[in-house]
Amino acid sequence: MISALRGAVYEALKREEETFRMYERFSKEAKDKVLRDFFSAMADDVKGDIHTLKNLNLHSIIKFGLSIKFQVRTCLIEEKTAASITDKAGAKEILKLALDEVNTDIEYYEHIAEHSLFPEVKRMFRIIADKELEHKCKIKAFEDIIG
Repeated sequence: MISALRGAVYEALKREEETFRMYERFSKEAKDKVLRDFFSAMADDVKGDIHTLKNLNLHSIIKFGLSIKFQVRTCLIEEKTAASITDKAGAKEILKLALDEVNTDIEYYEHIAEHSLFPEVKRMFRIIADKELEHKCKIKAFEDIIG
């Protein structure tokens, strides 16, 4: 069981680190400050998730069960500020790429959760999938505001 859990955590870390790099890259590429700030906040959120995953004590999980906490960080996007984006086409393109990546991660995490034989692994990946759903909602909301 420990090897299955270790492998699952390793894969999750790889994905989260890729997502972190993507958000950082989008933050640097965005032409408008509000979009840069949005992706910077998303990167910070993922950085917290990476920290949580790196600090999981797998032996404690086996012995005592899974006790995991993820902090939900807020991301304030004012409609007036978002409406001031000058490069709407570029913003929509970057948001679509981010959404595609998040959707892929959600599918992966839900697949692992659904097919895992171990309840701790199943719960952990459901939690991570839910966290990705939060990211998806933020990206979709931003997309909707841009129009």
